[in-house]
Parts: sequence; C-alpha cells; structure tokens
Amino acid sequence: MHWFSQSKGNIVRIMKKRAIISNVVLLASALSALTGALSSSSNCFAGQRQKWEQVPEAVRATILANGGTKEGRLDKEGEKINGMVVYEAVGKDKKGKEVDLVITEDGKLAMTKDDDAADRAAEQAASAKKALANLKFSHPRDINNPFLPMGTLKQDILEGKEGDAKIRIERTAKPDLHKTFKIGKQTVEALVVEDRELEDGEVAEVALDYFAQADDGTVLYLGEDVDEYKNGKVIGHSGSWMLGKDTKKPGVILPGNPKVGDKFKSEDVSKEIHEDDEVLSLAETVKTPAGTYENCIKVREKLADGSTEYKFYAKGVGVVREQPPVGDVLLKSHETLK
Repeated sequence: MHWFSQSKGNIVRIMKKRAIISNVVLLASALSALTGALSSSSNCFAGQRQKWEQVPEAVRATILANGGTKEGRLDKEGEKINGMVVYEAVGKDKKGKEVDLVITEDGKLAMTKDDDAADRAAEQAASAKKALANLKFSHPRDINNPFLPMGTLKQDILEGKEGDAKIRIERTAKPDLHKTFKIGKQTVEALVVEDRELEDGEVAEVALDYFAQADDGTVLYLGEDVDEYKNGKVIGHSGSWMLGKDTKKPGVILPGNPKVGDKFKSEDVSKEIHEDDEVLSLAETVKTPAGTYENCIKVREKLADGSTEYKFYAKGVGVVREQPPVGDVLLKSHETLK
C-alpha cells in the first residue's frame, strides 16, 4: 500500500497490449449505420466535461444500465445524431471491460467503442497542455505545502492492518537522490521519497516516488519505480510509471489551497493506472499513536479497479491515516530534518 498509488492488494496488473482489429471492424460497422447523421470525419468525439446532474435523466439511466457510475467521466459532445445532443460516458461491456458509451439525449445507446491507445494519448496530451499552462516551478524540491511538507520530512512510520495482514510503512525522504523531468517547457528536479511496505514483517514492496511543488503550492506526482517482493526476492514492478515516458500529464497529490469538493487525479497514466481523488472534508480529527490531529483534510481515492481508499492529511505533518477498503493504517512516528 505504497503512498500515492494503489495498495498492493488492489494494483491492477498492467495489461498486455490489446488486439483491437476486431473492435475496429465493429466500430466501422456502427459508424456506417450512422453516416446519415454524422460527418464521416468524426471517428471520435471531443466534448465538454459534464456533472451528473447536468445530463438528462434518460442518459443517466442508460449509463447505469451499461456498467457506468455517476462518478465516471461524462462528456457532452460537439456532434449530433439525428439532431439530438450526444453524450459520451464510461461503461463496461458484458465481460466487464471498460468501454465508451455514446448516448443520445433521449437515452438511446448509439454505440459502444474502445478508447484505444492512440485516442487516449491524444486526449491526454490536450489535457496535459491545458493543466500545465500556468504552472511555474521556482523551487520544486522545497515542498512546503502546509498539509504535505515533504521538504522537511526525514521519516514517517505508519502501522495497522489491511485485510488480514499486519502492515508497516516506512516512508523516508531521499534528498541525496536526484531526478529531473520535463514539465511543459521547464526542466524540473523532483524530490524522491521511498515507501517501504512490510506485510506481516516481510518486505512486500519498495517504491521510489517522485514529487515536485509548483509555485502555487500544488504538489505534483511525477512517477514511481516499484519493486514487488516475495520471500525476499523481487518478483515484479506492477504500478511503475514515469512522466514523459508513460504519460504526458503529472498527477496532483494535493492542491495548494484545498477546498471541499476539489477533484483531481493523482495518477492519470492508463486505464490500468489511474486514480480519481476528491477532498471531502477540512475538519477531521484523527487519533493516532503519534498524537491527535485536528482539522485534517480527508481525501477519497477511487482506484482503477473500482475500490475506494481514504487518506487524511494533518497540517505541518502530512499523511496521518490511510484507510484501505478493509483495514486502517495510522501514523506511529513522524521525524523531520533538523
């Protein structure tokens, strides 16, 4: 359950590259049936993000009936079908595979389609350009966000349970390690933090996480190198990703000025590695072996596999509590640099 990623028990294994030939054939057939209504050039839609309550009830019903949720991505498209407004949302097919649902305003499911790698890359690039447009990095390693002051961290120890396993997380800053990333037109040096997770006393995972803080206080997640262990030996690297290699868009760990209702993505890499986060509260009290912390920020994390976790951030400290789907992990000690 390393820090700003999905817990080891919930990591969705990176899938092999999908064969899409059959899907292209199906999509071509569906588009052919719609040529009277759509321009032949619109093979994919570029829409505006919508809130659940903004779309017609009939559209919401179709989304829910086809494996979608009210928390999923929901766009209003620029094209129309038979004069009707078109919406695109995330759903699932009969095998549980994630697909895009194209729905007209009357609730009719016009088509389903795979969001293939090329489509996703183009969409992600556009999103990254917009998100990074106004970010500046004067001192990216000096992370002093009040609720995540990693720049002064030496080591945090968290302990608890996840499922039936006893969990210990050793979170240690590695200021002597250096790694640079390209963010927009800027070269940014990251702060490296090691997350070492032990399950029932055995090392289960060691991750090097890379962070940077923008001048507005936003703490960004730039990637992670993951080693998974069994019986003292490395057996895999699931969940590893790197900005510039696997994605063009850094994740947001915590905004500079968090407010209730703020939504962001700590990971936005692929369908297998992504996370949707939301600030739920700014007034939580958390009791831990390290002390009692008031006015903590509570963040809900929706993982790629559909499960939900929660993290609690205390001012001047950082993460003081992590709640996986089953279990609870609390801060035992917090040590800062002198």
